Amino acid sequence: MNVMEQKEKPIDNFKGAIIAFLFAGTGPLSPQGELIQHLAKYYPVNGVMAINQLLAEGLIKKEENGDISLTPKGYKVIQIYGNYRKYIDTLEKQRIDKEKEKQLDSKVKKSTIFSNYLNATSAICSIIGFIAGVLSADQIKRILVWLLSNA
Repeated sequence: MNVMEQKEKPIDNFKGAIIAFLFAGTGPLSPQGELIQHLAKYYPVNGVMAINQLLAEGLIKKEENGDISLTPKGYKVIQIYGNYRKYIDTLEKQRIDKEKEKQLDSKVKKSTIFSNYLNATSAICSIIGFIAGVLSADQIKRILVWLLSNA
């Protein structure tokens, strides 16, 4: 599934809205405050779960009074990506790229090992051919002398 084709999750939209409000300079928000409760009406998600996920992601922090605010990482995410959705898409794309890179590395390693086996087999065949040639040189000379003497 393409990163851009992913179905948007309501919880990600809710988390994006929280981050956007915090970034817009509304200051720390109360998780039980009016703004969060108002947002929760538009998104069918558990607001506490969304806030806990943002805390775990390191994008927001809890103040001593229980309010939430953006962390430096949260500010950076908005400044770089513009919104939470693009940030999530980029993380998913990076994960997929890493997975593809691992698969490619695995294929390269297998190919290298196979190539090494072929090189070793080729070297062994060359050595055996050389030895066989040296050992049969006298017999070949006798056959050539006999053929040439009859001609």
